[in-house]
Amino acid sequence: MDNNHLVTEHVFWVTSGDMHVFLLVLPDGITLIDAGFPGTMALIDGVLKDLGRGREDIHDILLTHSHPDHAAGLAEIERATGARAWMHPADAQMVREGKAFRSYKAAPGLRNWWFVKRVVDKSPHQFEPAAVENEVQPGDTIPVAGGVKAIGTPGHSAGHLAFLWPQEGGVLFTGDAANNAHGLSTPPLFEDRALGLDSLRQLAYEEFEVACFAHGEPIVGGASARFMAKWGGL
Repeated sequence: MDNNHLVTEHVFWVTSGDMHVFLLVLPDGITLIDAGFPGTMALIDGVLKDLGRGREDIHDILLTHSHPDHAAGLAEIERATGARAWMHPADAQMVREGKAFRSYKAAPGLRNWWFVKRVVDKSPHQFEPAAVENEVQPGDTIPVAGGVKAIGTPGHSAGHLAFLWPQEGGVLFTGDAANNAHGLSTPPLFEDRALGLDSLRQLAYEEFEVACFAHGEPIVGGASARFMAKWGGL
């Protein structure tokens, strides 16, 4: 599989540019975590073919937030699959209006400043509006894949959610609450950095063996202990 990797028995990642979306694959349906940029559906099609599944098997799309690498491909994927989207109300309204960003600032550090100036500032701040049928509050259990817990992780964006699937030892989908491209790190930008650090401390106290990042390699085994060592003392 050229563009995807097995994370656990039921979780695959699909590489789209410099980020990953995830497929939670069960016999009775597939849940997609984030939608990537436009064009991501073609990458997902390759995975589905390898798995012997079809577009119609994707029933739900859980979106972590409104930024274009996570949500700009949503309208395309909804047309292709008929899947229903789930999202925090604050960022759901952004997606319905095709708005990617609120005001943001780079996280401390030259690498983050450079990335924001050279990449984020030049990325599309508008995209095709898409439907979000289901609004999710922090603490809700989303009725997909046997139940997925929504964890409020604001800071990177006001409506950012992480998703915790309690099976297979616990699989955390972090969105951009945390990165693992050069070791565990904060995202390169925040709407509210204090809230973002608070969110990382909260994640450190959750129980999960596996962490799946939009940016960076998954951690398979002992993931929550890694989060606790990095951010539990914030």
